Amino acid sequence: MQYKLVVLDMDGTLLNDNHGVSEANKEAIHRIKKMGVGVTVASGRTYESIYPFIEDLGIDLPIIAANGAFIKNPLSGEVYYSESLPRHLAEEIIEYGQKHQFEMSLYLDAEVHTFNESMAKVHLELEKLQAKLIDKFDSDKELYKIIYGQTPEKIEEACEYLADKYKDSLYITRSADMCLDVMNMNVSKGNGLQQVMEKLHISPEEVIVMGNSFNDLPMFEVAGLAIAMDNAPQEVKNMADFVTISNNDDGVAHALTKFIG
Repeated sequence: MQYKLVVLDMDGTLLNDNHGVSEANKEAIHRIKKMGVGVTVASGRTYESIYPFIEDLGIDLPIIAANGAFIKNPLSGEVYYSESLPRHLAEEIIEYGQKHQFEMSLYLDAEVHTFNESMAKVHLELEKLQAKLIDKFDSDKELYKIIYGQTPEKIEEACEYLADKYKDSLYITRSADMCLDVMNMNVSKGNGLQQVMEKLHISPEEVIVMGNSFNDLPMFEVAGLAIAMDNAPQEVKNMADFVTISNNDDGVAHALTKFIG
C-alpha cells in the first residue's frame, strides 16, 4: 500500500515522557516527508500548545486540535473546522465537576481557564501555556473542551456516568488514566481526520494513524492502518492493526520505518 498521510497523536505517542520529540522520531518524520508522505498531528491539546512542535518538525498540513474540535492550517492560519460546546451543557458539566471536586480546565479560543492552581502548573509544565485561574466561568468566548483531572478510579467512574447521561448530546472520552475530556457531540479525532482527508482528497486506505489512548480510537476506526503504542492500555491495543514499541523507545520511528521505509 502506498500511504499518503500519517496522523500522530502527541502525548504518549509522538512525545516521550519528558514531553519532547526524540531525534529518531524527528529523523523518521523528515525522511517520509521527503518521500512525499504527508504528516500531521491529532491531539487533545490546544492549537497554541501544538504549534511549537509543528514549527520545529516543519509540518504544513492542517492540525487537529482539542480532540478534533478545532482544525487549523499552520501556514495560512485558516480555520477549517471549529465546534464548541453548547453553553447550557457546558455549564452542567462544570457544575458536576465542581460538585464532585474534580480538578478542571476549560479550553477556549486561544485561552485556557482553570479553577485549580495545580492544573495551571500542569498546563505550564506540559504545554507551556499560561492558564487563567478563575473562580467561575463567565467568558463569552467559544468553549471547545472541558477537562477533568482526578484519580484513575474517579475518572473511570465519571466517564461511565457522564457518557451514559449525555450519550445523545456530548462526546466524552479519556485522554489519559487521570484525564476525562468533554466535547461537542460532533467532535472526535476520527471526525477531525475525516475533515482533513476530504480537504486533501485522500482515502482511508492511504492513511496511517498512531495513538495511545481512548480518544485515539475514533481515528483507528477511520484510517486504513491503526497503530497503537506499547504504552497504550490493552483495550486500545486490541483495537489496533499493529502495536509498535513505546513512546520512550522511538515507537513512531519504528512504525514509520516498518510500514513506509
